[in-house]
Amino acid sequence: MPRSPTPHPTDGSGLHRRRQLVGLAAALAVAVGSIVIVAVSVGSPGKWDPTQLAQGAAAEKPKMELEAQARAAAAVIEKRKEEIKAENAAIDAVLQTTGIISQAGPGNKEVALTFDDGPSSYTGGILDTLKKYDAKATFFTLGNQISEFPLPLQRAVAEGHVVGNHTWDHQDLTRLAPKDIRGELNDNTDAVTGKNLPAPKLFRPPYGAVNDLVVAEARRAGMLTVMWSLDTNDYKLPGVDVMAAQVLAEVEPGSIILMHDGGGDRTTTSAALPRMLKGLRKAGYKMVTLPQLLLHNPPAAEQNTVGRTPAA
Repeated sequence: MPRSPTPHPTDGSGLHRRRQLVGLAAALAVAVGSIVIVAVSVGSPGKWDPTQLAQGAAAEKPKMELEAQARAAAAVIEKRKEEIKAENAAIDAVLQTTGIISQAGPGNKEVALTFDDGPSSYTGGILDTLKKYDAKATFFTLGNQISEFPLPLQRAVAEGHVVGNHTWDHQDLTRLAPKDIRGELNDNTDAVTGKNLPAPKLFRPPYGAVNDLVVAEARRAGMLTVMWSLDTNDYKLPGVDVMAAQVLAEVEPGSIILMHDGGGDRTTTSAALPRMLKGLRKAGYKMVTLPQLLLHNPPAAEQNTVGRTPAA
């Protein structure tokens, strides 16, 4: 019998195999194309815009400075931990007898320089001067200024100065309800601690406007209300020599000196400060922070009153 011809497959397996080969070839082509694109991309020098690079670096610089200053401030706080504990204890001791002071005791020839209404564009220059003359100060800051000028504040702490509470936005607290007073104080403290700095233990009321309620609310928040015994009247823009001469004529051990590093034109303050520091040092005074002053020169329980001012 003649042999029957070999039957052709009828299950489609040949067609399936051809489709697999076509698909594999297509995938290989795509892979080769991708390799070529990557190779070209890697080998390409690209285009760099020097202006954009400079702008990017300038934008990053403040952030880097802020981070570096924050680390420096944290290191100083850690190093001075025991000293800060003793200073805070001195503040708490004063709070046991009174909620408000305007002058420290006369035990040591020390004075406290205080600056209100910052931080501002003037604060950095003032810090430069203080550093040059190895003087310490206390800065009563406004909470709503801190986000715009965080670097001077952190630098101040890193260089051994102290930050105090001057409310959030400089309102006359004697005209506010208790809850609003608390809001002004708490918002300021939150702004300060938001920069990883210690919560203020010292408070100065705007304009020197104070009453029993204001002092009580500050005390409730663990803060001592601090006024001043020597007003430089720098907000009146006196001559540089006049301002320095006034301080040197009126200063005494335990003086708390009022100045401003924000809230207006502080050119006079900035220019008078070196002459003031030279004179104070020549007269044998040491310029310390308020907590240090209270630790070394405990204040009397009975204090002189201070009249309100247009700018404090």
